[in-house]
Amino acid sequence: MDGSGATARDHAEINRQLEAMFALLSPQLKRAARYVLDRPEEVALRSMRQLAGDAGVTPATMLRLAQALEFPGFDAFREPFREHVRRPGQDYADRVRALQARAGEGQDHEATLVAELAAAEQDNLRRSFETVGYEGLAAAAGILAEARRVYVVGLRSCYAVAFYIHYACGLFRNNVALLDGRGGTLTDGLRGIGSEDAMLSVGFAPYTRDTVELARYAGRRGARLIAITDSTVSPLASHADSALIVANDSPALFRSLVSAMAVAQALVALLMSHGGEDALAAVGESETLLHDFRAYWEETPPWTARQGPGRGEKA
Repeated sequence: MDGSGATARDHAEINRQLEAMFALLSPQLKRAARYVLDRPEEVALRSMRQLAGDAGVTPATMLRLAQALEFPGFDAFREPFREHVRRPGQDYADRVRALQARAGEGQDHEATLVAELAAAEQDNLRRSFETVGYEGLAAAAGILAEARRVYVVGLRSCYAVAFYIHYACGLFRNNVALLDGRGGTLTDGLRGIGSEDAMLSVGFAPYTRDTVELARYAGRRGARLIAITDSTVSPLASHADSALIVANDSPALFRSLVSAMAVAQALVALLMSHGGEDALAAVGESETLLHDFRAYWEETPPWTARQGPGRGEKA
């Protein structure tokens, strides 16, 4: 088997192969194999020498284990484990263990983690805007602009993106509804949805069931569907009139929301830019309301702090 064929295997297949050949391995290889089976996150994140030390074997034993599985080297053997850590459907507990494993290695490894987070976000943004493009954003904005009413849904970790869209659009439009399920009323807000309306759904793997079911219900009622999601085979994208596919890789606990938020901001900006005088007037009214209620902090100049003349002073 060549190197490319070896690296095409995923983490689960390597585990099955290790389990099948375990009885035939030498005692040292068994020790290494047991460590690999029990701690896939550490295999993904630590060096061969570090893993060997923790497993109680030599680095050469770790290399022999990789070669016994027909990998050309240890880096090729480790790549499926890294993909296992990165994959969207990974259990949260696995991701926490991966983070804790790195924290236990000291500040240098934590600094590396922070650098990897920053690099991942930069890559996510680049890939997302290359994939979505102006045409994708313009098509989605057109659907929203033409809709009689826009329903926005994003639950669990995706709620922040949905809330931003609802809040920002609310400054210049009065036809945007946020479906957030307060008081168990998630489906109540869908009454009357029809072919003149649109739904914007935000969701990443593992997909929240309610988000998917709301989008599919809206589609059955004839509403236009827009999805901000992570794959063309996402259950949100597969039924959408406009699917904005964003990258969200991250070594952190949750999938990244940075690209989704950036795409949401671009979508709102396009809507605003084509809103005309009505949008401008609505923003002015919103600003007046915020000012009247003193929504934002303002430092009181020292000379205005006193509200009237002091004792003995003339008014």
